[in-house]
Order: sequence, then C-alpha cells, then structure tokens
Amino acid sequence: MNKRNLTLLLIFSILLTISNSIHSQESLEDFLYQDFKEIENFGYIAVKVQGEQAFLIGLNSEELTSFARLKYKNNFAHIAFQEIPVEETYLYQEEEQAKKVGSIWFRVWTVGDDFPIAYYVECRAGSYKNYELWHQEALGYSDIKGIKQIVRNEITRMIESLAIIFFKARGEI
Repeated sequence: MNKRNLTLLLIFSILLTISNSIHSQESLEDFLYQDFKEIENFGYIAVKVQGEQAFLIGLNSEELTSFARLKYKNNFAHIAFQEIPVEETYLYQEEEQAKKVGSIWFRVWTVGDDFPIAYYVECRAGSYKNYELWHQEALGYSDIKGIKQIVRNEITRMIESLAIIFFKARGEI
C-alpha cells in the first residue's frame, strides 16, 4: 500500500510539473512579445542587401523592399503601413509615440557569384522603442538560378512567422 501511494504521489508530481512548465512557456511568450500589443501601425519596412556580388546575381534592396512590403500587406491587412520619412523620425523619439510604431528590417547578405552562393537572411521586428522584439535568421547556399527565389521565400516565411507571433501576442489568434 505504501508503494502504491508513493507511486501515485510521484505521478501526480510529474503531471503538476508538466502542467506548470506549459503555463510558464505561455507566460514567457506573452512576456517576450507584450510590446506588440502597443503597436498601432508600422512606419518602417526595409530590406538591406549586402555583399559585393549581390547586384551581379540579381538581388537589390529596392526590389526586395517592395516585395517585403507586399508580403506585409498580405499578412498584416488590418495594421496600416505609413512610411515615416527619415527627417521625421525625431518625432518618434518620445517613448509614448515610439512604442506605437512598428518596424521590420531585413538584411540579405551573399558571398559568391556562382555555385555555391552562400546567403544569410535576417529579420528584426519591433517598435521604434524596441527594435528587437523579434528576430529570425536563415543561412544556406544556392546556385545563381535559385538564389532570388530562395531569398524571396525566406522573406515570405519570416513575415508569416512574425505575423503569427504578432497577432498571438495581441490575442487576435
């Protein structure tokens, strides 16, 4: 009888620990991304392409920025994008304003102009108060024929992942 009670107590303790760790994980995610609740619109979405051969293999910042903004519209339909010109960014240095405006920044870095072309794609998203609420990276290689599509796929994947985290933090999904 004593072994049975001890076994039941052990099982109960394990289940309680698992239950607490699940709730702690939700609380941790809520804590990490709570600032997303304050964002009313996005004022900055840009892709910075780096690497000496990036232009030669068909990657440029303007085209990829337009692509990222299109993907933003597809995934953040109810959150406006109102680009803030550089000369007006000083208006958002006050903390109360800065936490209401979001930013999404990508870096695409490549090395090589033929197979293998190594690539690194990074996305940082947050508010003007905290630029790095969320961060994701991808590293890989491709040939010259596939590099543009791979970079676009990574931007798409990252925007979609950000949208899920963003709207979960806001309690909208």
